[in-house]
Amino acid sequence: MMQKYRKLQFILAGFFAVLFMRFYYLQVYQHQEYEAKAGSNSVRKISLHAPRGIIYDRNGIPLVDNRQIYDLSIIPFDVTNQYNYSMLSNVTGLSTIELRSDIMRRKKSFHRFRPVTIKRHIDFETRSRLEENKLDLPGTIFSEFPARTYPNDARLTHVLGYLRIVTEGISSQTEKDLDYKSGDVFGFSGIEKIYENFLRGKDGTEFRLVDIYGIDHGIYPENPGTQSIPGNALQLSIDSKLQSLIEKLFVDKKGAVICMLPKSGEIAAFVSAPGYSLNSFAGPVPIDLWRGWNSDPEKPLLNRVIQGLYPPGSTFKLIGAALAHEKNIVNKNWTVFCNGVYRLGDRDFHCWNTAGHGEVNMDTALQQSCNIYFYHLMQKLSFNDWKEMAEGFGFGSATGVDLMGEKMGNIPGRSYLNEKYGRWGWATGNLLTFIIGQGDVLATPIQIVHMMNIIATRGNTYSPHLILEVLTEQVNLSLKTSTWDFLQEATWQVVNHKDGTGKIAQVAGADVHGKTGTAQNPHGKDHSWFTGYLVKDGIPVLSAAVLVEHGGKGSVEAALISHEIFKYAQENSPF
Repeated sequence: MMQKYRKLQFILAGFFAVLFMRFYYLQVYQHQEYEAKAGSNSVRKISLHAPRGIIYDRNGIPLVDNRQIYDLSIIPFDVTNQYNYSMLSNVTGLSTIELRSDIMRRKKSFHRFRPVTIKRHIDFETRSRLEENKLDLPGTIFSEFPARTYPNDARLTHVLGYLRIVTEGISSQTEKDLDYKSGDVFGFSGIEKIYENFLRGKDGTEFRLVDIYGIDHGIYPENPGTQSIPGNALQLSIDSKLQSLIEKLFVDKKGAVICMLPKSGEIAAFVSAPGYSLNSFAGPVPIDLWRGWNSDPEKPLLNRVIQGLYPPGSTFKLIGAALAHEKNIVNKNWTVFCNGVYRLGDRDFHCWNTAGHGEVNMDTALQQSCNIYFYHLMQKLSFNDWKEMAEGFGFGSATGVDLMGEKMGNIPGRSYLNEKYGRWGWATGNLLTFIIGQGDVLATPIQIVHMMNIIATRGNTYSPHLILEVLTEQVNLSLKTSTWDFLQEATWQVVNHKDGTGKIAQVAGADVHGKTGTAQNPHGKDHSWFTGYLVKDGIPVLSAAVLVEHGGKGSVEAALISHEIFKYAQENSPF
């Protein structure tokens, strides 16, 4: 009897030992798997991507908007043997063998419960077709993605910028501070980057019921989640109609145009050509495409308005003229005879008019853009004073526009020349090229239009900016009243005098001021410059700087485009 009892005890002990071992195996070794399976049989958390803020032009016309697209993902653990790989293959373009192999591999991995994005940016019709067959696609989920769309004819790509996708290895502290996660998008350039914190919304969450087979059964009623919060809207100072006009004028051309409201510093148009179009892309720019742009010899990614460094040519003669008047170095009675050549030592310096202009004073020298007059004038000027005057008009430093990557240009001083050429390696000959905007003098188009704003407002303007009705740093250049009078009269004569080099920029019934320039280019045909401003009822309402690379004389190509700009502003603009 005792033996039977002990035998029974042994059997029971063995039975409970097996049960304990099984329990231990399930609780410890397969804990994660069954916990996930239980979760998949109940509630799943889904991120709701917040739409970015809409960007408008100065008249409330959308420049950048949002439209809904979808990312298709699969949870490998939920995929069954009956999964319809062929249907997924038709959507993704991947072979059924490739899909099956990839998903099966992931199903055996540690991350088998993590969603894997199979196809980005599918449209609503494609999603609907897949949703109709969701019983054949267990574990398939969709993430709504508010993608950028560009409804306006104006491309503005160098202003608006584009988006990139956050990767696992993102390291920027700024992006960390904004609490990005892998798969999010962020502004990578332009306004999208500068105002990222303002445009970016706050993601929400959604909890959905999912059965053990991975089939979605709708929102979990006890905890539906939180709604996403859209980003803030931005209104730019850009006039999209003017922008579109200039972009069309620059088809098949390279160069830059910037138009501004002189008194406020607001930018009304901003064109860098060649550019690129974002209309073909639903979301972030693919990295391969970006690399193609970056390696393109035409440099479509280069923002020529703020990063293009060019000799300003004869537009820069206004600096020397301003200094001469301010310091009472010359008056209208001081004349120079131009025969087309100025000889200094054993070097000849030429005028653009090889036949010469004859006897010229300051007024006619600017009207006809006579180089010889300014060669003589530079001999009378202090080099340090000339540099200081150029810097007073904003050259040699960034304007502070609300875009990244702005170049400072170059206004050479003695230390610069000593370093580049050696203490005795430069002489007066170098300075002669500076006063006509050649040699080591370099400027960006935005600096050129900023100079014209200063002239138009008699020294009282604001630094350039793209956000409407935002006051930026005020610019105050104090010169004598007579100096401002001279500069404004001289720029008027350049456009309106019968012999003025800028007469092509005239607009019937309009008060247009300006200055032409031809920038020497060692790599080919000269660059064409025109900068000026339009006055209405005694108030300067629109300024412009136009640079046409390889356009030849500023009196032709750039002046023609400026004519169209000021004609639009005279007839149609609300400025």
